[in-house]
Amino acid sequence: MARKSVTKKILIVLDGLVKETASIIYPYKGLGKHFRKFEGSFSQALYKIKQRGYIETVENAGKKYLKITQKGRLKLIGTDKLIKWDGFWRIIAFDIPEEFKKTRDVFRHKLSELNCKPIQKSVLISPSDISDQLDNLIELLNIDNYVEYFICKVSTNEDKFLELFGLEKQ
Repeated sequence: MARKSVTKKILIVLDGLVKETASIIYPYKGLGKHFRKFEGSFSQALYKIKQRGYIETVENAGKKYLKITQKGRLKLIGTDKLIKWDGFWRIIAFDIPEEFKKTRDVFRHKLSELNCKPIQKSVLISPSDISDQLDNLIELLNIDNYVEYFICKVSTNEDKFLELFGLEKQ
């Protein structure tokens, strides 16, 4: 598996420090302790991450805090380690209008990062339980009206899909 970039590592730590209902997190001056081996580049990494729009600085009662942006949360999708096949197939079908082409391209790219393989142009399949990541992705991109998600046990071409993912029949 590929190593995570400093950007993703920082976003993962920031994401781990925030509760779902909180919008402001840990003061950034103390955050460096999580990245001791990156001491020289930590400030530069934070600066670059802010420039890319993955985090933003907010002020509350005179103190500065870091907050992950929607773009930062989107970057995190696909970083989770996917578990072994449980015998169920996840099928994602979508019909995102041409006016949202960029969103459709981002969605398709993120599905690829989640190890989904196309079986038709807008129908993808995965042997992994990606329900949580998919829910987050659909919410972040605001495309819930254009995506359907199915979980099934049997497939007419299961041998073809097993081979596609390098799996053995259960």
